[in-house]
Amino acid sequence: MKAIVFDNAGTILKRITAIKNTHDNTIFFETNTIGIANKNPNQIIVVFQQPTPQIIQTQKPNTRIYNYMKQNKDKFEISYSQIPITKDELLEKLKKDTTTINQITKTATTLIDKFNIEICSGSALIIDTQKGNINYVFTAGGVFFDTTKSTIKKLKDLNFEVYIASGDNHESLMKIATILGIKKSNTYDTANRKEKSEIVKQIQNMGYTVCMVGNNLNDELALECADISILNLEQKEELPEYLLCKVDHTVNKLSEILDII
Repeated sequence: MKAIVFDNAGTILKRITAIKNTHDNTIFFETNTIGIANKNPNQIIVVFQQPTPQIIQTQKPNTRIYNYMKQNKDKFEISYSQIPITKDELLEKLKKDTTTINQITKTATTLIDKFNIEICSGSALIIDTQKGNINYVFTAGGVFFDTTKSTIKKLKDLNFEVYIASGDNHESLMKIATILGIKKSNTYDTANRKEKSEIVKQIQNMGYTVCMVGNNLNDELALECADISILNLEQKEELPEYLLCKVDHTVNKLSEILDII
């Protein structure tokens, strides 16, 4: 039996991200949020499970993001971290941060005004856990890569069991799964590095030979334990050389995986 696990943003979806630096209030566009987080080993990425429009509609603009998170612990997840930290520990560190919901609104409206996105992946934060600061607020969206839909269809025709394991939020991944015809039970949201690897192992334990397709460091552990590991370079992000050397294959277009598997 054969299975294939895809990361989402940067792997099957061309990611577009509006990022606001909370210190100098500049907004810029950069897809590699993991690269930004990795500039400081104490920085983590927190993803909101609640869809961005709902956050904006239900919260006052001057509401502190800390207060929103404290009152809605089930609506955010730590999706990327190089250090062990719990939600309660994170909230304790963020007590003095004054970043407001209005910063989320600004990134969302900037993204929508500038790009014609197919999927809004949601909003997230890059937090310095040592200083207790929200350094960046960002909203991400995207469009499917040109060959995503045809590649998924071909894989299903070849009797592959297709999965998605991503750090993105539940609602956006359910929409993507519906569009691509992937079972919702095969779709794992807000999965961090370790969880992605556990998902691959879980599928292997079901008797499948598993191919993992990712695009960045958040997929590293899952790529390591997969039977076949593939990096999709289509997003054109700068990646560390050791990651490129670690995988079995790299592709420049998603459809190229069909020649490998």
